[in-house]
Amino acid sequence: MSTALILAGHGSHISPNTAGLVWTLVDQLRAMNVADEVTAAFWKEMPSFHTVFDSLSATDITIVPLFTAQGYFTQTVIPAEMGLTGAITMRDEKTIRYARTLSEHPYLAQMVRQRVENALKNIPQELTAVAVIGHSTRRNPESRKATEAQAEAIRALGLVDEVVAVYLDDSPAIAEVYAMTTAPHIIAVPYFLAAGSHTMIDVPRELGFDPLPSEQDLADGTSRHINGREVIYTQPVGIGDDLRDAILELAREAGAPLKPPCEGSAWDCFPKGHYQVKKRKDGLGQRDLFLDWANRSKAGRPAIWGQLWITGDDVRHFEDRGVDSTRRIDTPAELRRMIRENPFRPLATSDDLPRGWHVPVGAIPIHAIFETVYPGVFAHFLSRLAHIQHGTW
Repeated sequence: MSTALILAGHGSHISPNTAGLVWTLVDQLRAMNVADEVTAAFWKEMPSFHTVFDSLSATDITIVPLFTAQGYFTQTVIPAEMGLTGAITMRDEKTIRYARTLSEHPYLAQMVRQRVENALKNIPQELTAVAVIGHSTRRNPESRKATEAQAEAIRALGLVDEVVAVYLDDSPAIAEVYAMTTAPHIIAVPYFLAAGSHTMIDVPRELGFDPLPSEQDLADGTSRHINGREVIYTQPVGIGDDLRDAILELAREAGAPLKPPCEGSAWDCFPKGHYQVKKRKDGLGQRDLFLDWANRSKAGRPAIWGQLWITGDDVRHFEDRGVDSTRRIDTPAELRRMIRENPFRPLATSDDLPRGWHVPVGAIPIHAIFETVYPGVFAHFLSRLAHIQHGTW
């Protein structure tokens, strides 16, 4: 039996941080070697919920939805896109487990409480209100319940007299917090995982922040005077060192046969489905095709794939072939920052791949480099390679 772990997130067309948090967790889990394959899947980025299984070879797959609420995406979108029939789906001789959401784990409640208590260190409790700000959606009444539960948990602690829940896409709206509370200080806790477009743009704009806060503002603690109140805006609840452990607990609770953690590399445990599929009649499978294709580069015959130039020494942008002054990249996180974040490229296959870098091959598997640059695309590429080199399957 082989195992895989998929972290399912929303992704974004606006901010790299939304999926960036998920990829950071993927890197951490890969380096722990808790599963044979570890990857991510997204609604708005690559690989998609619908196609991610194509990149995996594992027979026991566990999906952990990284959402702050049990609602529209976790109950409707993900099951439909991934073909899930319940907590366990049996398909194509594979066991697919669907774990509970983060909202059902104590971690997020601990983070909301921590955000409130940290903010209260500098202001009087009796003059402070707390607003827990969720996303929610009118498409699913369940979506608001997680935010309401977090507000009720803070209310039960008795830290402040006024605690309200407000929403980005539901009622009461975020701006109504000023009518719902009277305290001169308001601690606004964004009940979102990442410092993405919602927490950096949409929520502060609805609160009346001008100018909008930066990531450093959130890290340092930021406040504004709005409508005669001091509004203390905290970091989102997914930024914390224990999130990875919460994910592993949810996966194990779902029955995932995870391995004991051991020290490895973030280049470990990449999807292997690219070259572990059925063989042709002549005995050649995609793995053989990949090795044959990759070995051409090692033998001194460079290859081009997408905008990548592959030689026996390194992988780089094809327009940087022969350029000596490129930056050496040693980790998937470095490579992602280089090619994805500045500027943000939500579509990994767009033809504007940044230049100026190279990744040495040898200890780093070539397919892991490809998967980092073009997430989820390599399986399709090798399928096409099989058709081109050996006819149809």
